[in-house]
Amino acid sequence: MEAPAGTRLIQGSVRFQRVSHLGFPTEELHGDGGLIAQLGRDGSLRIFFGRGRRIQLADGTEWRIKSITSGRHIVPTIQSAEGRIAISGPLYAKRSYGLNGKDWGYSLIPLGRVGLRNPGLWALRRHETEVAAIDFHERLVHAPEPLPLAAALLAFAVITHGIPGEADLMPTRDSA
Repeated sequence: MEAPAGTRLIQGSVRFQRVSHLGFPTEELHGDGGLIAQLGRDGSLRIFFGRGRRIQLADGTEWRIKSITSGRHIVPTIQSAEGRIAISGPLYAKRSYGLNGKDWGYSLIPLGRVGLRNPGLWALRRHETEVAAIDFHERLVHAPEPLPLAAALLAFAVITHGIPGEADLMPTRDSA
């Protein structure tokens, strides 16, 4: 996939590391080449109803993981001073999501059983091709080919917080 000019890409292994419980940053994103981004405090209320989660890229650019309404759902997005960078949305399967940027789109699918506990392994797919593997419990993204940074950040946001009301999409049996 050819990435458009200005798209921030990651490749190889990228790991989220907790660095503090208070102040900024609380987490850092490190790749093979060093620091990629610093992230502020996380939380569902902060993302869905508050100012959002602050992200400062290594070059000083500021992003925020916030939310907007999309149909009947409140969905996480990544925004910068220039506008929206990426948006997520529920797919018609339990705990499966669509992640879309201006020039890219992926499906985020859990691998293994989906129950009360958050699945540990996830696949990021473009059509039927797996482009990245995500280990949620290890806080690790492995992308053998270039992947937009916004896709990895948004993937962790929806894995952690889900999308309010997504269970309403599941078909139910009529009890007639």
